[in-house]
Amino acid sequence: MTSISEQDAGVGSTITPTLPLSKSEEEVLQHYDKLQELKLEIALLKAQQSYNADTPPGSISKSQEEALQARSLYSLNRDIVDNVLMVAPILKAIHHRIDSSPIETDIIPLIRERDSASIATAKQSSELRTTLDELTQVQSEALIISQSNVAVTSELLELAEEAKRRKLGRMTGPTMEDEMKTAEEEVKESRQKWKVMKGTASAVVVGSGVDWVRDPELRDVVLDPENEG
Repeated sequence: MTSISEQDAGVGSTITPTLPLSKSEEEVLQHYDKLQELKLEIALLKAQQSYNADTPPGSISKSQEEALQARSLYSLNRDIVDNVLMVAPILKAIHHRIDSSPIETDIIPLIRERDSASIATAKQSSELRTTLDELTQVQSEALIISQSNVAVTSELLELAEEAKRRKLGRMTGPTMEDEMKTAEEEVKESRQKWKVMKGTASAVVVGSGVDWVRDPELRDVVLDPENEG
């Protein structure tokens, strides 16, 4: 059995030292542990005696299922007993019962420390959840801005391509052919750069852990448009 002070150890630096147990209390705990060991040994002996090497596979599966059920029941019974042994003195200490022993009264400071630690843990958990939600929101906004930058870059490429076409429209002869070839190479290079930027933004969205599937804007960042060349 584990004492209450041992369970609360490590929660804070001001934990009260372990309370001493009386001789009778130590004997009760020793007998309880011995009883659990005997119950386990008896169960093992019964299982060995009932074992049959010629048992068909179907019976083995049934026995395994029964063993799991027995183990669950054993664990449940032990947990109930452990909780009763721990809760009973706590209730006596809290309600200041007349029949409370000195050690039951002395655990009141430990109970208060445990409750304070539980409250602090719950508060920290709530603050952590809030911080994670805020972080997710910031990441989502950053990804949306990234997608907007990609869209602006795409628009600039289209405008540059249109400007090239207008410029070429005013040229004739070999000069126009050279300019067209140069323009095609620049457009091809620009589109490759745009695809790299698009792929990078998509990887950032997917790797961030944000639920991009439910967000139309983020979904457009990850998935390629159907009309994209």
